[in-house]
Amino acid sequence: MFLQNRAVFEAARDAWRLHAPTRARRRRLMQHTYGDQWSDPVETSEYGCITEHDKAVMAGMRPLTNNLLRSLVKSIVGRFRYNITREGEEPSEVLRRLRADNFLSELDSRALEEYLISGCVIQKVVCERRSGGGLGVWVDNISPESFFCNRFLDPRGNDIRIVGMVHDMGVDELKLRFGHGSRRRCQRLERAYRELRSRRMDESLFSADSDILADFTRPRSPELCRVIEVWTFDIDSSSPHVDPHWHCRYLLPDSRVIDESRSHLPSGSHPFAVKFYPLTDGEIHPFIEDLVGQQKHINLLVTTIDHILANSAKGALLMPVDALPKGVDMEQVSNLWSKPGSVIPINSGCRQLPTEITSQGRSEGAARLLDMEMKLFQQISGVTSALQGQPSGSSTSASLYESQVYNSTIALLDLYESFNSFRELRDRIALEYINIFLH
Repeated sequence: MFLQNRAVFEAARDAWRLHAPTRARRRRLMQHTYGDQWSDPVETSEYGCITEHDKAVMAGMRPLTNNLLRSLVKSIVGRFRYNITREGEEPSEVLRRLRADNFLSELDSRALEEYLISGCVIQKVVCERRSGGGLGVWVDNISPESFFCNRFLDPRGNDIRIVGMVHDMGVDELKLRFGHGSRRRCQRLERAYRELRSRRMDESLFSADSDILADFTRPRSPELCRVIEVWTFDIDSSSPHVDPHWHCRYLLPDSRVIDESRSHLPSGSHPFAVKFYPLTDGEIHPFIEDLVGQQKHINLLVTTIDHILANSAKGALLMPVDALPKGVDMEQVSNLWSKPGSVIPINSGCRQLPTEITSQGRSEGAARLLDMEMKLFQQISGVTSALQGQPSGSSTSASLYESQVYNSTIALLDLYESFNSFRELRDRIALEYINIFLH
């Protein structure tokens, strides 16, 4: 019989609730980065709360998206890939093998992309046997959608006291991971899985007071089981010697503990490498967040210019009625006007000849504002056209161009160094596992 640990379950649930705003902000910033930039809600006096896209359509405009955020992220990740190929220090043979086995250059590039968008980067290091790789030390990127921890203030994470993530797995994987080769344990796990699935059908288990808490216990698919991995920093004061250590527990959504262990690392650390940016007073302020307002304004200006040009007069013909010769109507004149080289007959006794009207619209002010917004976008982001690899003018020398690239890189130095400190922490945890299990 699996025993319940309600205290640890509730502490993990509270940590999950704490990160709800972070998850919501991440989803919004993800939408904007990958092109969905007109879905924010806006209040209108006539239609209530609608999306910005619907509001623009109701105003007769065609919402246009010029995704500068995605281009910006790609440029920064591309510069990171360029930098790691030119790292001066040669890694050790063990570290080189770790990077090769885990394709860390690819994992880290995707982690940096997450870091730019959400301000969170999380990786987990485990030593286990995997299909196609055998026994080894493996690094996995962890989505902030699955992660939780207590609020901490130290950028190094030294004041983290509870950390974990949620897993969704089928009954076979549940027995493989937690059965430990015991038929009796596997039977108990399968029975627990079926009980949870039965209770989930009538939602009795998931009658939480909010969707936030329901997401904590509800798996992505009805066929899967939610397992909550929780690491707590415990201090055992009952023994003669105070024993602080990290303790891991795997819980079911009803708080039953199906497995537990202590940290195997000599440092006693949990297996997560965590970095939030910039973590000012415990708050996360993602890099992309500062640029969303500029991006939305640029889209609005481009849409406005397009609307002005689309609705301005272009080649309109003023055809006086008394200029129509006998037997010719307006439809015939319109057809002739649209054909090159055509001849339009007119009444010689008319008081005014036909006149063409072409209007350029009044978009000059919007165009100037758009140009200013584009420059502000570069200034705020610190990513110039040179860093993005865009060609400079013919008057720009090679040394000046390299200087522009260097200065733009300096503007991003804090971001890169913060991410590199995360990589160093991850490597330290991985090397501990290698020294214990593979040597």
